[in-house]
Amino acid sequence: MTFKIFLVLIGIILSLGIHLLPIYIASANTQIVQKPVLEKMQQGKTLYQAGQFADAASDLKQVARAYELQGDFVNQALALNYLSLTQQKLGDWNGASESVTNSLNILNKLNLNSHDIKHVLALTFNTQGSLLLGRGETEKAIESWQKAVNIYSEINDDTGRIGSLINKANAYQALGFYRRSMSVFESVEKDLLSSANSPLKVAGLRSLGNFLQATGKFDESQKMLKQSLIAAQQLQSSSEESATLLSLGNLYLAKAKTKLPPNNAIHQNYTPLRCDTITAISDDAKKDYAQSLDFYQKSLNKSTSEIAKVQAQLNILSVPPELRQKPITQEIAAIKSEIATLTPSRAAIYAKVKFARNLTCLNPPVLTPNSFPPEIIELLKGAVQQSQELKDARALSFASGNLGQMYELQKEYNLAKQYTGSALTLAQSINAPDITYQWQWQLGRLDYLQNNISAATAAYQNAVTTLKSIRNDLVSLSSEAQFDFRDEVEPIYRQLVSLLLNQDAAGKVNQKNLIQARDVIEALQLAELDNFFRDACNIVQQTPIDEIVDNANPATAVFYPIILPNRIEVIVKLPKQKDLLHYTTQTSNQVEDDLETFLKQLQQSYTRKERDQLAEKVYNWIIKGAEKDLERLQVKNLVFVLDGALRNIPMAALYDGKQYLIEKYSVALSPGLRLIEPRAKRRRIEALAGGLTKSVQNFPALTNVENEINKIKSIFRSTSLINQEFTDKNIEQKVSSDTYQVVHLATHGQFSSQLGNTFILAWNGRIDIKELRDILQTREQIVGRSSNVPNPIELLVLSACQTATGDKRAALGLAGVAVRSGARSTLASLWPVGDESTADLMGKFYEELANNPNITKSEALQLAQKYILQKKPHPRYWAPYVLIGNWL
Repeated sequence: MTFKIFLVLIGIILSLGIHLLPIYIASANTQIVQKPVLEKMQQGKTLYQAGQFADAASDLKQVARAYELQGDFVNQALALNYLSLTQQKLGDWNGASESVTNSLNILNKLNLNSHDIKHVLALTFNTQGSLLLGRGETEKAIESWQKAVNIYSEINDDTGRIGSLINKANAYQALGFYRRSMSVFESVEKDLLSSANSPLKVAGLRSLGNFLQATGKFDESQKMLKQSLIAAQQLQSSSEESATLLSLGNLYLAKAKTKLPPNNAIHQNYTPLRCDTITAISDDAKKDYAQSLDFYQKSLNKSTSEIAKVQAQLNILSVPPELRQKPITQEIAAIKSEIATLTPSRAAIYAKVKFARNLTCLNPPVLTPNSFPPEIIELLKGAVQQSQELKDARALSFASGNLGQMYELQKEYNLAKQYTGSALTLAQSINAPDITYQWQWQLGRLDYLQNNISAATAAYQNAVTTLKSIRNDLVSLSSEAQFDFRDEVEPIYRQLVSLLLNQDAAGKVNQKNLIQARDVIEALQLAELDNFFRDACNIVQQTPIDEIVDNANPATAVFYPIILPNRIEVIVKLPKQKDLLHYTTQTSNQVEDDLETFLKQLQQSYTRKERDQLAEKVYNWIIKGAEKDLERLQVKNLVFVLDGALRNIPMAALYDGKQYLIEKYSVALSPGLRLIEPRAKRRRIEALAGGLTKSVQNFPALTNVENEINKIKSIFRSTSLINQEFTDKNIEQKVSSDTYQVVHLATHGQFSSQLGNTFILAWNGRIDIKELRDILQTREQIVGRSSNVPNPIELLVLSACQTATGDKRAALGLAGVAVRSGARSTLASLWPVGDESTADLMGKFYEELANNPNITKSEALQLAQKYILQKKPHPRYWAPYVLIGNWL
């Protein structure tokens, strides 16, 4: 006789963010078991697959007890293992821990040399790993999974080994741990591709494709998903084929969204519900939308379950209405019909919540009590009730929080707080930080709306703390998720700053709040860069910010301006001053429009009056409140940690009514002073200078680059790479093998708020920002191995680059280059000057560095800009050059 061992594979349905456990079956010999008990085990599996976890747990408890009474300890351990998995789904961590511990204790008393017992033991370690990860004990979870992998390898069970590894990877991804998931997926990719067709291969490749899509690797994702689809078709598995087609639809939907115009607003008014509003769709985006629609429709046609049909129907609603084939009313009616008959499960609950949100966006409510269509509230109440019946804590938290959000929109704040508080308690009880921070934020909004400022502040602080705890994994998301960052992460930081800077009756803000607000601003800067790169930036500098500024020579002040609705808040760290300076400038909602106009006028020839008026306006916003203190403390250098659209503006061009800022102060930028490394002792400077003088890939020739590089060679000992020699491989080879302190790249380049649109141009093609990082950080890798190689690059210069037109956050790309290049400092241009001014300015800058070993880089840049200003007063010639990072 035989019975079935369930090999558990965690599958991900990304369309609704639901994490199910489809169970695949392999045979193993064991003792005879009674048929009724085996049927009960099978029934528990069926209930589990249907998302009816409470009923599944009840059956599995009975099965475990029955096997115990029969003295069948192997099957008892197996049943306890499945019971633990089910209890984890219910958020019953204590029960799950007790079940898996009992299973392991039973197995450890048996003959561990038995092949069958090793099978069950490996499966139990797998389950224990899932439990430990869910409880936040990551290192112990990794140990358990590795034990499972080792046992499967020992008994030559490749299916079990691969399944365990995919369990590990998908569990990481289900919890948002993308970086950890990546390394595991990479270890099984080859095995999956080379294995024979099987349900495991189909689901494994689909999970890998979903992961690659979630991390923005669309081409690789497409490859894996198409392989999964081919395998599913050859197996003639309609359900697996439908699931993979759904994933392909999600892939093309994500690709389409990356091709939409960037979301440029700084969120003057925040809303708790994000509804996509698309004003223009490019032809490329339309093609991707059409592909996604085609895959969703094919998935719908192949669906063998009601929930799969609903998932495809809901995702079709994400395609813009004008590109869909059916009228919206017909689509909604079809979903209503299907969703009403769904078998209770977590998947059904998430579907109801998503449908309610879709209906809200399709019918924006008047924000008054009882203004929602009743069906929206009823859908969410039904989801809450179903979660309670299933005893599914995560689903209940999700449904309750969304119901609270709807009541928030209706201004029924007491009901909103009731459901939000319940959702938060549940999320914390099951250690789910990915939803915990959302309910903490929601609770903070509600407290604020009820004028409970202290409670609101505390709630926001808790939300930021939770976000920091998942920082390494939250950021590894797709480009589509960058839209979510603007709506679901960034507002938390801004609103917390706003709360912390509330003035008391005397019009003051206490120093404790100022320090916290400054820390939040820096945390936002770091979070934006993390989100831009989709991985977390390592912070190596531990020197306190105040210590850096207090010991700087010349005297330095650091400005932290942050744009909030109707005002700009400015915090200033002054040298050798205990207290931070703070002031507020009231503004209209046109701040970004004013900054965009100012940026355009800085580059135009005949706008002096209007340009100077705007330059003075921005000066008054940011600098004027600190004028007397700067003079009193004899400050000579200003460092700016800029926010939003301010990053695109060269601070050197601000105007006090008499002179430009650069005429009085040297100026530098920082994406956050925590990222600044200490100043290196300056030695004799050697430079690598490269660039393009000829037209390449439809970019125009840069006729002054040769003059620029010749000036560098006349000042420093230099190596040059021009035109055909200016390739990524040659740059990497030179950087890794020689002793250059300065790397000067005079070539076309663009900085954008989109990672894929930030690049510099080499002779053999574009070098994107991650490739540039890899090229330049070759030096750092060698430093770790040899004491004969000098420190990382002291200065990276990008002299012919520009920010992306129409992208108000384009300079985020510049900050990204500065942080990730591996250089201590980066000097770059916000727009190309296009004449000999660049060569003259760079020559003067390098002359100052070469002739005065005590001069700082910011001082050298100031002298070079003033030199050009005297010859060409218009800011277009001298203002675009900005120094980022270590200004010393």
